[in-house]
Amino acid sequence: MKKSKAVQGFYRNAAIGVASAAVFHIAPAAASQCTDLANIKLTLDGVAQTVSLTAQDVAAGNGLPAYCDVNADVSSNGNANESQIAIEVWLPETGWNGRFLGTGNGGFAGAISTASLQLGIGEGYATANTDLGTGILFLCDTLFCGSAEGVQLGVPLGGLYGDAAAITDFGYGATHLMTLAGQQLTKAYYNKAAKYSYFDGCSTGGQQALMEAQRYVTDYNGILAGSPAYDRTHLHISSAAIYEITHFAPDALLTSAALTLLHQGVLAQCAGKDGGLATDDFLTQPAICTFNATALQCNGSPNEVPCTPNAQTCTCVTPDQAIAANADWTGALDNDGNTLYPGYERGTEEPAAGVLLESESLSEPLFDSLEYWAFGPNWTWQSLFTNTDTPQGELISQIEAADNTTVGSNTFAGVLNANNADLSTFNAQGDKLLMYAGYADPLIPSASTIDYYNAVAAQDGNVANYLRLFLAPGMWHCGGGPGVNAFGNLGDALPPVPGDPHDDVLAALRKWVEKGVAPKKIIGTKYNNDDNPAQGIAFQRPLCLYPANASYDTKKNGNPTLATSYVCKAGTEVTNQQFSPGYGPN
Repeated sequence: MKKSKAVQGFYRNAAIGVASAAVFHIAPAAASQCTDLANIKLTLDGVAQTVSLTAQDVAAGNGLPAYCDVNADVSSNGNANESQIAIEVWLPETGWNGRFLGTGNGGFAGAISTASLQLGIGEGYATANTDLGTGILFLCDTLFCGSAEGVQLGVPLGGLYGDAAAITDFGYGATHLMTLAGQQLTKAYYNKAAKYSYFDGCSTGGQQALMEAQRYVTDYNGILAGSPAYDRTHLHISSAAIYEITHFAPDALLTSAALTLLHQGVLAQCAGKDGGLATDDFLTQPAICTFNATALQCNGSPNEVPCTPNAQTCTCVTPDQAIAANADWTGALDNDGNTLYPGYERGTEEPAAGVLLESESLSEPLFDSLEYWAFGPNWTWQSLFTNTDTPQGELISQIEAADNTTVGSNTFAGVLNANNADLSTFNAQGDKLLMYAGYADPLIPSASTIDYYNAVAAQDGNVANYLRLFLAPGMWHCGGGPGVNAFGNLGDALPPVPGDPHDDVLAALRKWVEKGVAPKKIIGTKYNNDDNPAQGIAFQRPLCLYPANASYDTKKNGNPTLATSYVCKAGTEVTNQQFSPGYGPN
């Protein structure tokens, strides 16, 4: 399967847990407090066993303090032929803040996210990460873990197909075992347990976060969940629906020129009318924008330039492109017209994001590897439809077949979806959960994050006591984008003052857990160069406690680049895109 440069670039910059390379000076092997950790016996759940355990001292360098690097290989069912989970824990030699931090991954994981480990120990946390059990035995990477064509030598075409232990590891088991191992190693190294434990993840990491909140309430005191892929089976199946809608006809493909034109149309109708500025390259409240792509449809005028595949610029979209764009904004449907998964909000068609991802020239939908786990290496994405030559919904029979695939004593949906909206046990434990998402997320629609919050709130009117949601207008998936995108999230850059609860969401979570002060807004930052804060701040805006929204107020300051020029105005519950019954949170 060919990965376009746009797709590769988007994920390289999306900060969803891709492992990053770094060069460290490894101290010579010698007995030490660190290397002695290789001799401890980890206490794991059930029949889980430690396959291997190593520890080594790492000297300070590359902006990081000296630390103890512990690597564990754990088998959840005691059979190393079926389950091997890589776990890595970094323990700061000095400056430990007394806390443990579990971190999440992106996509199909397959490797340790060293970027997350670096961020953690940089702020003084004993920090852990895991490959979710998809790396050692299956050689998966963030984007691929099974396909019709294969991705690299040695990768099973069916991914995790037929391995119930490995699928369960990926769903929730590996994260819990990482947590147990990390907390025990932390206690052994410092001779005392961490005072507080936190989890921080986005995308797949957000799903890991919600799994912890729903299944293992004693693991963490505070959990940070960004853009969670919690309704995983339907999220991945929905990628086929969007792929089909942009490939059912040759002129349905949404080219970069078409996306540019559509984005300009969205901004012209909606920017500046939702609390933001008319000059913004994003929407502050995209849910209230109702722009229809047919407004830009070609009508046969002599001077129009259709958005054909070879057109570098264009003035109108084809009828099939209009259908495709509207379908992307509407969401994936089943063959009865039910919403399988919410659509992308208007504003996500920003072509610089490398999206809409399904418009890329791929031979099959991106992220459809999960279906190979359910159906095996001979599965084809076309089997989800009766006819791929016309726009249509996916077959309910195939959706149900995937969800009900047996995984040990459970089902595919049962081990992969974190759909439980009943957080009463989590609340009773005294734990706190912060969620965030980019309103312009082109990978996991922001509406799905909102829908989960709404589902929890529908069951408990006191939800704000333990769960709060913040939405970042103009931010893409976990980071990036034309809006504010640095606020302690797993994005490209740290906030101006890391550790300040006013502009660092992880610090805000800590203050809520340890001081009882719940956050009401978070200041988001947009740097002049997203990758280089040294080039200065372009602008800042508050991320308001959902359902409130930021609104520009000239009477307060008049400088639109300052967060103090915006007020958080009360808003109503966002319900423009909701899962149909039977799908999504429950």
